[in-house]
Amino acid sequence: MKYLLLASAAIALAACGNTDGDAIVDNATETMTMDASGDQRPELMTRSFAVMNTSGFEIGQVTIADQAEGGVTLDLDVTAIPAGPHAIHFHTNGTCDLPDFTSAGGHYNPMDANHGFDASAPNPHAGDMPNFDAPDSGVVKTQINNERVSLSIRDGYAPLFDADNTALIIHAGSDDYKSQPTGAAGGRIACAVIAP
Repeated sequence: MKYLLLASAAIALAACGNTDGDAIVDNATETMTMDASGDQRPELMTRSFAVMNTSGFEIGQVTIADQAEGGVTLDLDVTAIPAGPHAIHFHTNGTCDLPDFTSAGGHYNPMDANHGFDASAPNPHAGDMPNFDAPDSGVVKTQINNERVSLSIRDGYAPLFDADNTALIIHAGSDDYKSQPTGAAGGRIACAVIAP
């Protein structure tokens, strides 16, 4: 009977635990794994965040994934975006206060670079990304890359989960990739808090 109880306890622990040796990712802390050479490297994260409009309604989500080669990929899946080109940037503060999202602050720029891909060096901001086009339907499903940031703590990349976190902002207009400090992208029409 004693052995049966011990076996039942072991089965219960295995069911609740992580027995395959994979790291468990905690949003608030950095998780390390070993690579093939035995060196430690940060665990790559993937997280999804709600996107809201200036009326406070959720209009979709953005999924951000660390990439093994560095940087992140954003999968943007939103609706009710006016037709035409739009700028999208990471901003300094992880807040999306209505009605205009100015609480998110300026572009995320921990390296003090110039704004825009076409600006004079050093450029661009960590938060700068290419424009995307919204169709007449207003439904946007697109993928965007940013080679300068990360969700996890990784050497050489600006962490989106920093002390005050960050926000993702969609602008009313397109970024001209050179005007300082914002690319003349117009007002802020959608926001997502990027926080653990």
